[in-house]
Amino acid sequence: MKVAYHFIADHGSLGGYYGFPIEKRFFEILLSKKNLEVSSKVFHGDLLIHTFARNREDTESGHIERFNKEKYIELLDRWINQAFQGWNHLSKDFLKKVANKNIHVICLENVTHELAEFIANKLDEFEPFLGAFEVNDASKIHWVLYSSSLVPAYRLINRNLYFLWDGLLEDNKDTGLANEYKKLDFISVEFESLNGRFTIFDKYHGDFKYSKRVSEWKIKCGDLLAFIADDVVNRLSDIAPKLGDKLWAAFNAYDTAETNENYTHVAVTCRRIVEYVTDCIFPPTNELYNGHKLGEGKFRNRLWAYADEEKRSDTNIDVITISNKVLDEQFEKLNKLTNKGIHSEIFRSEARRCLLRTMMLLDDIISLKANAFDMKPELDIDMIKHMIDGRDKERL
Repeated sequence: MKVAYHFIADHGSLGGYYGFPIEKRFFEILLSKKNLEVSSKVFHGDLLIHTFARNREDTESGHIERFNKEKYIELLDRWINQAFQGWNHLSKDFLKKVANKNIHVICLENVTHELAEFIANKLDEFEPFLGAFEVNDASKIHWVLYSSSLVPAYRLINRNLYFLWDGLLEDNKDTGLANEYKKLDFISVEFESLNGRFTIFDKYHGDFKYSKRVSEWKIKCGDLLAFIADDVVNRLSDIAPKLGDKLWAAFNAYDTAETNENYTHVAVTCRRIVEYVTDCIFPPTNELYNGHKLGEGKFRNRLWAYADEEKRSDTNIDVITISNKVLDEQFEKLNKLTNKGIHSEIFRSEARRCLLRTMMLLDDIISLKANAFDMKPELDIDMIKHMIDGRDKERL
């Protein structure tokens, strides 16, 4: 999601400096995150509500602009109402705090809920901090104040920082500021040319309708992925009751992983999930399928046999084959990386792909079943025996 963090630009604790002390503290907090995983452009600048609350009047010598209090209140109301619609880290008196203040904004284009909350919680101890919320580019007021008005400043890729510059003149590179940020815990601080991006020559930068479409697509895509996750768990849990715990274990292993070996364990857990589900829907057997064994460890063969048994189309079987192959390649890739001393950030991204591809394979598996899976719950036999024993004693 896209998140904007708001600060009092001229807060007394900043010593009269604009921007840098705020952004320095922001990056210090970001870099304190264990297992930091982020890939986002960073925009900054002033919140220009006052600027857009002006009326322009033509005169003989040109034009003048006058502040319109009613318009300002209307914009402020629309802005704050939209802020509370999505994720937010705001106090009830947020509006009172920001009214008539010079506000500096740092906006992350792409950040997870977890990281957004982590940063906001840490910033609560920073006096100039006012609050943060999700920016909705489908809202005209948000698009105008953030996407259209803020300046592209940096790109963050985990612990690497890139200064975005126009790419025209070397003198336009802010090497002094870059040297200051090199004192922080970034792995590298470099420059990246915008190549005309976010300028008047960029066809899509100033297009609200385009931004709205992208924003709406993100929401719908998120809903689709959430549906897949729900569908996988709800349908397969009927026949594979331990699936929920196993999926949780895989994602928990990913969240808490710190070493390359930890990330390799995520891949192993993913493989076990696929094997477990296959064991539940098509248990091992001594029979053969097209000459292939269907015993323990031969879960791929059993998946193909299951697809054939369900009399699904060749397309379904092909999809399962491809999904298995892609997941196997991902497992193999992680195993090879383990022996090469690759940086853990690379491992983390590859482990994430394992998780996602496992979910996609499970989705492919449920596509093989036209109807519901059989109910095969794991019953508490001890409880059943206890209840039976209790009834027997009552009869006596």
